[in-house]
Amino acid sequence: MHSLLSKSKILVVDDFAQFRQTIKTMLVRLGATAVDQASNAAQALTLCMGNEYDIFLCDYNLGEGQDGQQLLEELHERSILRKGSLFLMVTAETTSAQVMGAIEYSPDTYLTKPFTAEELAQRLKRLILRNEKLQPIHDAINAGKMDKALLLCDLVMAAESVTRFSCLRLKSEILKQQKKYDQAFELLSDVVQQQPLLWAVLGIGQIYFIKQDYENALEHFLQMRKDFPQQVNILDWVAKCYAALVKISEAEEALLDAVKISPKSVRRQVELGRVAQQLEHHDIAQKAFEKTISQGHHSCLLKPEHYKSYFNATQAVSPGLGPREKSRILATCEAAAKRMESKYQGDPTALAVNLSSLSVLFSSVGRANQSDAYLSKLSSALEKPGCLISVADFEHIQQNLNKLGDKKANKRVLGKISNRMKTMKEKIKEWQDNEALAIGINRIGMAYAKKKQLKEALDKFREAYKLSPKNQNFALNAAQLILMQDEFKNDPQLINEARSYLDTLSFENSGAHWKLYKELIGYLPDE
Repeated sequence: MHSLLSKSKILVVDDFAQFRQTIKTMLVRLGATAVDQASNAAQALTLCMGNEYDIFLCDYNLGEGQDGQQLLEELHERSILRKGSLFLMVTAETTSAQVMGAIEYSPDTYLTKPFTAEELAQRLKRLILRNEKLQPIHDAINAGKMDKALLLCDLVMAAESVTRFSCLRLKSEILKQQKKYDQAFELLSDVVQQQPLLWAVLGIGQIYFIKQDYENALEHFLQMRKDFPQQVNILDWVAKCYAALVKISEAEEALLDAVKISPKSVRRQVELGRVAQQLEHHDIAQKAFEKTISQGHHSCLLKPEHYKSYFNATQAVSPGLGPREKSRILATCEAAAKRMESKYQGDPTALAVNLSSLSVLFSSVGRANQSDAYLSKLSSALEKPGCLISVADFEHIQQNLNKLGDKKANKRVLGKISNRMKTMKEKIKEWQDNEALAIGINRIGMAYAKKKQLKEALDKFREAYKLSPKNQNFALNAAQLILMQDEFKNDPQLINEARSYLDTLSFENSGAHWKLYKELIGYLPDE
C-alpha cells in the first residue's frame, strides 16, 4: 500500500480543518507523500489549475459555496477529472436525495463518517490496484491517442483477464467518441450476452438514440426501467426518447418520476421545466425552475436563462393563486432576484434580460413600485459598456417593454430604455457583421498556420480577436500559436500578449477550452 500511494498526488477537500488534517495524517501513514488540502470547492478548483491529482477525497458538505456533489459535477463539466483519477465522496449525510445526487455523478466510492484508517486503506487499495492495470489505457486517453488506447485495451485484456469488462467498457467509450457506432453496438451486445452489465445495456440504448432510432431506443429504455428500477438516469433517457418522438406529455411524466427519486439534479429540473413550458403546465414549470435556482445556486450548470424561465413561469402562475400562496411565491422570487443580481453583477447582459422579466412580473401582480425599481435597474444595466445583447435577448426585452408600455407611469425611464434599445439594435447588426467577418479571418489564419506562415497566421488571429473579443476560439488560437512555436515563445512581448489572451477567458460552457487553457498555461514562464 505504501508504494501505491507514494506515486499518487492527492487532494483532500473539507471545510473542517481538523478533519482535513486527520485524513492527511491517515494518508501519510499509509504511504502518501503528496497531499494537498482545500477548505472549499473554489480552493480545490484553483489548485486543479496548476496540478493534476490522482485521488480526490472530498466531503459532501463544504459550508458556503459549492458542495461536494457540485464540485464533482464541475470537475466533470470542465474535463478536469482525468481518466483514471479517483474521487472518494466522504459524508455523514444519509438522506436519499443527497446520496442519489452524489451517486449520479459516479464517485468511485462513498465513505460514511466516521471511518478508520483501515477502512480508508481497504477502499484505496482496491481502487488503486484496479486502476494500476488500466493505467496505460488511461494515459493514452488523457493524451488524446485514441487508436493507441483501443490497441492497449486488447493488450491489457489479454494479459490481465480480470480486467476484461473494464477494458471492454473503455473500448466501447472510445468507439462511441470516434463515432464508430456499429462497432460499439456490436461490442456492447456481446458483453450483454455474456453478462447484462448496466453500463453495456445503457450503452446499447444510447446508440439507438444517437442513430435516431427513437422507437427502438424507447422500447429498450422502458425494458431497462423494469430490469434496473433504481437507476434514475434511465428515466432521463425515456424522457429524451418521448421528446424526440414528440410525445411531450409522456416525457413530462417520466421526468416527474425521476425528480421524485433524485431531485438534486439541476440538469433534470431544467429539462422538466422546459418540457412543462411546452405543454403550458406553468405550475410544474414554475416549481421545476424554482428548484433549479434554489438547489443549483452554486452549480456550474446554472445559467442566466434559468432565472428568466423561473421569473416568466412565476408570472404565468401568479393570477391563479390565492393571496397567501401568491405572497409566498413572490417573496421567494424576490430572494432569487437578489441572488441573481449578486451572481451576475459583472454580466450586465444577464442582468438586463432578467430585470426585464422581473419588471413585468411585479407589474402583473399590481406591485408598481417594485416593477419600477427593476425597470430603473434595467435602464442602468443597458447603459453599461459590457452589455452585449444577442438578437434573442433583444427580442425578449423588447417584448417585455411592450407589455409594460400601457401600464407604466414611469414614461421617462421607458423612453430612455426605448432610445437605448434603438441604438443597441444598430449595434447588434454591427456585431453580427463583425462576428461573421471575424470567423472568415480566423479561417484564413488557420490556413496560414497549416502552411507554416506563422507571422501571417498570428496577424489574422489578432484581427479576428479585435473584431470579436468575446469569441474564445480567437483568443485561444492566438495564444496557442505564440506559446507553441519556437519562433515566438522566446519573445517576452509576445509572451505577455499570450498571457493577456488567456486572462480574458472563462470556461463555463466549454470543457475543451478548459483543457486547452490548462495545456497552454503550462507554457507560460513565471512572471
